[in-house]
Amino acid sequence: MKTKVIQNLEDFLNDFQYFKIEGFDAFHHPFESGSKMVVLNITPYEDGFMLEVKLAIKVDKVEEYIFRFYNQESGKLSLSYWESLSQISSQISKRGFIHNEIELSKILAEIENALVKTGFNWLDELCELSRLSNHLINVIYNSIQKPPNLFKLCQRSYLLRFLEGEKITEAVFYDYFEQMQLHKIPEHQLEEFLEFRNYLKSLSI
Repeated sequence: MKTKVIQNLEDFLNDFQYFKIEGFDAFHHPFESGSKMVVLNITPYEDGFMLEVKLAIKVDKVEEYIFRFYNQESGKLSLSYWESLSQISSQISKRGFIHNEIELSKILAEIENALVKTGFNWLDELCELSRLSNHLINVIYNSIQKPPNLFKLCQRSYLLRFLEGEKITEAVFYDYFEQMQLHKIPEHQLEEFLEFRNYLKSLSI
């Protein structure tokens, strides 16, 4: 049934110029600075499977510098920012448990409707890098709950502002640093963020 989910959504997403990434349960639509993406999280169980849809933006330069910093190969699926489709559309639950063909058809219809009504527009807006940068700043500083992967979010937000040519003062850096301290980010990640700042200072971008 997993294959059927992917095939059905592939047919739908291809109509909107989102095409499957080989080796991943994900679809991308390239834009000038990266890709808009629809990512499927499919978790099998004995009596069915759980399906969650995430929408993501990948900024190529951001991920390139992140991989360079960690001396990693860039073969894995790396996302600059993502949210669950359910965070963007109130018409869909975060995860759908699918037991049979009837439930599959119902959930696929809900996903397609949510993408058309809100999801694709959200991706279109955030592929404009200035909007993405402002959105990341808002999520980091104004979210009521701690965002998941706050460290990675701060790292990418800081880097994006750097790449966009914004003047990054010590005060800007320590705003991020203090936000991570406030949310009790592990000490080794705080040290890593300091190393990351020094790494960016050493680059001629």
